Amino acid sequence: MRALAAINHIIKIIPSKGHHVLIALILFFYTSSAFAAQPVKLDSLSARQVWFAAQVLPGSGQIINKQYWKVPAFYAGMGSMLYFGLKANENYHNTINEFKKPIYGPEEEYRFKEKWVAYKVERNIFYAGVAAFYVASVADAMIVKTKAKHSPVTATVLSTIAPGMGQVYNQKLWKVPVVFGSMAALYYVIDFNQRGYKRFGDAYKLYPNDEFGGRWGKNELLYLRDAYRRNRDLSIIGMFGIYVLNIIDANVDAHFFDWDISDDLAFKIEPVFNGGFSSFNPYSDPSVGLRFSYKF
Repeated sequence: MRALAAINHIIKIIPSKGHHVLIALILFFYTSSAFAAQPVKLDSLSARQVWFAAQVLPGSGQIINKQYWKVPAFYAGMGSMLYFGLKANENYHNTINEFKKPIYGPEEEYRFKEKWVAYKVERNIFYAGVAAFYVASVADAMIVKTKAKHSPVTATVLSTIAPGMGQVYNQKLWKVPVVFGSMAALYYVIDFNQRGYKRFGDAYKLYPNDEFGGRWGKNELLYLRDAYRRNRDLSIIGMFGIYVLNIIDANVDAHFFDWDISDDLAFKIEPVFNGGFSSFNPYSDPSVGLRFSYKF
C-alpha cells in the first residue's frame, strides 16, 4: 500500500507530458523488486527446469540437487579434455604449416601427413571427452533429481543427448546394441557413400585427366556421383529416423515402467454358488450367479 501511495504521489508532482512512460517504468521496477524479494526454492524446480539449467550451465544441476562435490569433478574433466584437445589441434595446424614451407617437397608429404592425421585423431578424441563429461553432468543431474520415481522426462532427455542412455535408464539393456548397431551401420554407409561422392565428383571435374584414365565417360561419372549422393542422403534420413525412434522408445518404455503386467492383471468371470449345501445353512435356498472381477 505504501508503494502504491508513493506512486500516486509521484504521478501528481510530475508534469502531464510523458505520464505513460514514467508510469510504465515505475510499475516495471516495482514488480521486479517484488519478485526479486521472493527467494527461489531449488527443491521445487521440476525435472524439465533442472534439465534446462544443467544444459545452459554445466554443474548447476548438481548444485540444485545439493551434490556440490560433483561440480569440480565435472569441470576438471571438461577442462582437462579441452586443454589437451586444444594442444593437439595446435600441433595439427603447426604440422600442416610446416609441410607447406618451400624446403619440403612432395616426397615428404607421407611423413608429414602421418603426423597431422595422428594429431587430428587425438584432437577429436579429447573433444569427444569434453562432450562426454558435459553429457554425463546433464544425465547425472536428471537421474538424481528423479530418483524417487521413474521419470519419462529423464528417459527422454537421456536418449536425446546420448542415444541408448534412455534404454539403460529403463533397464532395457538389450536394446542398447540394437540402437548403437543400427546407427553405426548407417554411419558406415554414410561415410562410404560420401567418399564415393567426393571421388567421382573430383573425377568429373578433372575429366579426361581423372584417376580412371578415361575408363568412365563424363556422363557416367556424373551418374555415379549423383548415385552416391542419393544413397548418402537416404542413409542420413534413416539415421535420423533411428535417432527419433530411440527417443520415442525410451519415452514409451518409461511410461510403462511401473505398469503391472503380471498374470493377476486380468478380467475374470467366475461362477458363484450360494445357499443350499454350499453354505453354512443347508436349508437356505440355493442360488447360482457369476462374479466379474477386474484387477488393475
